[in-house]
Amino acid sequence: MLISHLAPPRITELWALRDDTHLDVDSDPGGAVLLDSRWGELRLPEPGDTLREVLRRMSTGPVSLRNVLPDFPEFPEFPGLGGPAGPGPYDPGPYSPGTTALLAALSRLQHLVVRILAVGTAPLLSVVPLSEHAALAPRPLPYGRPCRLSRFTVLRYADGGLRMESPLSQHRVELLRPEAALLLGRLSGGDPGRAWPGAEENPALPEEAVRAALAYLAATGMAVIADPADPADPADPAAATDPGAGAAPTAPAGEVAGNAPRFAEDRDPALLPWSADDLLLHSRSRLGRHDGDCGETYAHTDRIPAEPVVCPPPSDTSGIPLFRPDLDELVRTDPPFAAVLEGRSLPPRCDAGELTAHEVGSLLYRAARVRSVRPPGRYDPEGYAHSDRPYPSIADTYALELYLLVSDCTWLAPGAYHYNPLDHCLERVDSAPEALAKLTVNAQTAANLLGPPPLLITITARFSRSSYKLSGIAYTSILKDVGALQQTLALVATALGLGSRALAIGDADAAVRALGLDWRRESSVGDFVIGPVSAAENGGSAPVKADPPRCAVGLNR
Repeated sequence: MLISHLAPPRITELWALRDDTHLDVDSDPGGAVLLDSRWGELRLPEPGDTLREVLRRMSTGPVSLRNVLPDFPEFPEFPGLGGPAGPGPYDPGPYSPGTTALLAALSRLQHLVVRILAVGTAPLLSVVPLSEHAALAPRPLPYGRPCRLSRFTVLRYADGGLRMESPLSQHRVELLRPEAALLLGRLSGGDPGRAWPGAEENPALPEEAVRAALAYLAATGMAVIADPADPADPADPAAATDPGAGAAPTAPAGEVAGNAPRFAEDRDPALLPWSADDLLLHSRSRLGRHDGDCGETYAHTDRIPAEPVVCPPPSDTSGIPLFRPDLDELVRTDPPFAAVLEGRSLPPRCDAGELTAHEVGSLLYRAARVRSVRPPGRYDPEGYAHSDRPYPSIADTYALELYLLVSDCTWLAPGAYHYNPLDHCLERVDSAPEALAKLTVNAQTAANLLGPPPLLITITARFSRSSYKLSGIAYTSILKDVGALQQTLALVATALGLGSRALAIGDADAAVRALGLDWRRESSVGDFVIGPVSAAENGGSAPVKADPPRCAVGLNR
């Protein structure tokens, strides 16, 4: 039997530069080292031979810095990198001058350095910085203090492995071995210093490796540590003692307090209003806290065809032409923009009256039609044309579609219709009556109406129309487009003397069943109700219309 089979594997900390960091040690005439990264160029004047050699090795892949400096700290000491961006001032520690200088230099480079925890020669997990302000300072976990996964942490598959991310963290953690999944069993809120039942029979992950890995997860914010049971306990985890070292053990926080452990993130007034989903979406749709592609990248050109600028008709039947207003006449007769903008946006009433062909045609023509189509530009892939419409769209994707769900309060037969913005016509949709009825009832409730809405506009999105062009911001751009379209619809409705209301939420599942859609490709992202307004809400008389007079209706505020 080999001796290596008897000795437990050694815990090693490895260091590497981010894959997208380019090291240049030769081109600067003054002898400086240049590091070019996604955050710009960093110049290190007079780096010294040791730092040059360390950076050279780190640029080729993960390395142990003890191969360069034998006294370089490793677990359980942990390198005390701090500095201006770190969680505390840099502590040089009792190291040699060379190691002290190297730690000071590395503290400036934390946003470029990937740190890997290895068991023996096999990497267990890596911590990748995502921000130019990222700083990592792992500390041994305090004994007796429960530890759990942060409620904002997500675990997903990416790039061939499991990845932990959190909108609160400026790092991501990549789990590099199947054994790393065992760490999740220690993050359910119990004492991380106590092995789970049966751990001694399952030595796949040595306890020393578990403690080191959990310290890394806590340092990145993927895991959180419970508050001290006794307010007099030191807050610094480094001050806590391990009973294995001979000190009297500290009882777990929950046992002393007589109740469940308390975690700071559960009481933080800045975090309490956030759901995990909302905060993750927010952090990933803005720059600064992730390293993903963002913007107009056309990332899918070699995998899927481009979505057409206008959705193909749902059937072979001819469309229903809509009224087209005279824009020159509107310029002369429309109410001033300030009057429309400052006027009350009145909700619709549904117990009497109807919407006319003139009103529906004018509304859609003025708010959502295609004014022109442009072929792909110089840097656009083949087939990705653009259009111009009355409402703005992020990156001119115009991924939204309008479906009209009609009750018996219009000149149309009740049912569902798709609006063709290019031909300005309606196309009948073979809808599912039960799902259509559910959408109508939901809209009536959400809009606080006495009866079915005269006209419910369900706004859907063709997702690949947006994601084909945009990376990282495709869905949030769709939501911004929904807001722009709803504002435009509301302004036009006000100018037409109609009531309107944007609904806060809709049933996406009912919508795809009602309209016969594949929700992965196209699904509802907004809902808007249109209807007549009562004479009382218009100063005692019905608004003047080009169509024949209709019945005045009451308004339920």
